[in-house]
Amino acid sequence: MTLIFYLLNFLLIFRFASGFRCDRKPYGSNTQPSEPDGRFKLEIVGIDNAYIPEQLYTVQITETDGESHFTSFMISAEGDIKPDPRNPRRLISMYPGELRPQSTTTAKYSDRCLYSVEQAMASYKTSVSVYWQAPSSGNGCVTLRAMVAINDEVWYEDGVPLTQKVCEDLSQPDDVAPQLNLECGICDEAKYELSFTGIWSRNTHPYLYPENDWLPRYSDLVGASHNADYTLWMPGNLASEGFRDLAEHANSSVLEAEIRDKIGDGVRTLIKGKGHGYRKMFLPTYSFFRADKENHMFSAVVAFTPSPDWFLGVTRFELCQEDNTWLKERELNLFPWDAGTDSGVSYESANIVTYPQDSISRVAMSSYDKNSPFYEVDMKDMHPFGKFHIKLIRTYHRDCEKETTEEPPATEAPNTSEEEPAETSEEAKPEPPEPSRYQTQLDSAEDGRESPLVTEAEVVTVAPENCPMSKWQDWSACDGECEDGKVVGIRWRERYHLVDGIPVEKYDPHAKHHPRKEVSKYCKAHVVTFEKEACEDECTNSEEEDDLTVERRIMAPVLPGGKWHSKRRDLKMKNNIYTNTYSHN
Repeated sequence: MTLIFYLLNFLLIFRFASGFRCDRKPYGSNTQPSEPDGRFKLEIVGIDNAYIPEQLYTVQITETDGESHFTSFMISAEGDIKPDPRNPRRLISMYPGELRPQSTTTAKYSDRCLYSVEQAMASYKTSVSVYWQAPSSGNGCVTLRAMVAINDEVWYEDGVPLTQKVCEDLSQPDDVAPQLNLECGICDEAKYELSFTGIWSRNTHPYLYPENDWLPRYSDLVGASHNADYTLWMPGNLASEGFRDLAEHANSSVLEAEIRDKIGDGVRTLIKGKGHGYRKMFLPTYSFFRADKENHMFSAVVAFTPSPDWFLGVTRFELCQEDNTWLKERELNLFPWDAGTDSGVSYESANIVTYPQDSISRVAMSSYDKNSPFYEVDMKDMHPFGKFHIKLIRTYHRDCEKETTEEPPATEAPNTSEEEPAETSEEAKPEPPEPSRYQTQLDSAEDGRESPLVTEAEVVTVAPENCPMSKWQDWSACDGECEDGKVVGIRWRERYHLVDGIPVEKYDPHAKHHPRKEVSKYCKAHVVTFEKEACEDECTNSEEEDDLTVERRIMAPVLPGGKWHSKRRDLKMKNNIYTNTYSHN
C-alpha cells in the first residue's frame, strides 16, 4: 500500500511538471528534438549556481565551435515545485522571476509559454542575450531552459549545455540585521561607539553622480538603542513622517522627536552624530550609546542627498551574541534603501510623491531604467555608499538580581557622548576624550539636565605659516525665516586652503579643469575654514512673495547643519497639480 502511495505521488509530480513545461517546438516543425551535441550553450553571465534575489542578470545562448548558427530559440524559467499550504495534495510552482527581451528586434515575450521569451524573427544568429530578473528572497531554486533550432527539422532542447539551475544566495549584505537573541542574559551594561564614514563619490559611483560637487551631502546620523518591541524602520513597513523628512530632505529634527517620545518606552538612548557635506563628505562622524539586558539592539540611519528618498542604515541590529557576551567590534558596509515616499529614479529626479505610500525596500538594483544610477549594476560589484563601525568601549558591572534605577531616563535623551556621574565614579581606567560632535555635560545646578555641547578638534583662527589660507570670503546673506518684516538667522563665510597658490576645494563653475590638490591632515584638522554668527536683517521683497519662481534647477548654497530646501520639492500645489513658472533670460 505504501509503495502504491509513493508511486501515485511520483506520477502526480511528473504530470504536474510535464504540464507546466509547454510545447517549445519550433514553429512549423514536425520532428522530435535531437540530443544536444555541445555546439550551443546557455549561461547566466556573472554567476555559477547562486543568484542574488531581485538582481538583474543577462542570460545568453552562444555557439561554442566558432561556426554554428541558429534561427529560432526559446528561453524559459521554471520555479521550484512545492505543496500548496492550503491543500497539501495540490502542487504549486514558485515564482521563477521575469525573463525580458534586451532588444525588441531580437526577442519577444512568448505567446505559448509562461515566463518565456523567444525569437522576434527567424534569422541566422550566433548568439542572443535576454534579461532575467531574479525572484525575491524565499523562492528557492530556478531552472532556466533553452530551445535552439538550426532549422525546422534540427533543433535541441534541455540537456546539460542548454539547462542552468541556480538557487538563492543565502549570504546577506552587511547591512541586513543578524539573528535576534530574544533571550539575552547579559547582566552587565555596555557602552558603544558608532561611527559613520561616507564613501559615495564621483570615483566610486560615477554614473549620474551630481554634476555640482557641492550638492552631495549626508544627513545627521540618527538612531536609537532599544528593546525588541521598538522598530525605528523595517523593510516592508511604512516610513513615519519623521523618517520621510529625513529620507527626502535630510532633515532629522522630526525623527529625533519621535525617538525621544519613546525613551523609557522601548528606547534607551538617542543616537545622534553630525552630518557632513561638501569638502567634509568623507570625514567620520561619531556617536555613543548604551545597551543593557533589555535594550540590546540598535537601529541607525543616514540619508544622502540629492536623492528621491534614499538612505543608508541598519535596523534592529543585535549586540547581544548567542553566548551572552557583548559584540566587541564590527564594520558594516551600507547600501541604499528606498523609503517608499518618492518615486524618483535618479539622484536629482524631480519630486514625484508615491501615492499610496509604498513600504521601505532596497533601492532597485540593476534597474531596467537608463535614468537610474543603478542601471544594469550587479550588487556584488557595487561599492558601498558608506560604512558603520561599531566598537565596544567598556562595560559596567550590574547585578542581575537588582534592577538598576540609579540613572534617570532623562539622561538618555540627548546623545550620550560622556559618562554620567554615577558611572564615572566607578573604579575603572580613565577614558580618553571621545571624538564626538555632541558631548553631554551634567551640571548639578541644573538638576541633572543635559545640554549638547559642540566639541570640534582643537583649531586655530590664525593660520600657521605651513598652512597657507585664502582670504575670508564675504559674509553670506542672513539666512532665516522672514517674520514681521525681519529675518533672524545665521550668516556665514568661508576661506580655503592654498596649495601652490591655488584655493583647494573651492568650486568654480567656469573652470574647465578642477585641480586636484592634497591638503595635509594637520592643516585640515587645525585651521578654521568656516565661521558663522547670528544675524538680523530686513526681509527682501522676494522673501515676502507667495508665489515661487523656479529659474534654474540649481539648489542654493545651504548652511552646514541647517535645514535643506529644494525649490523642486517646495513647489506650490494648486488643484492637486504642481505649478512652477520658468523665467527665461
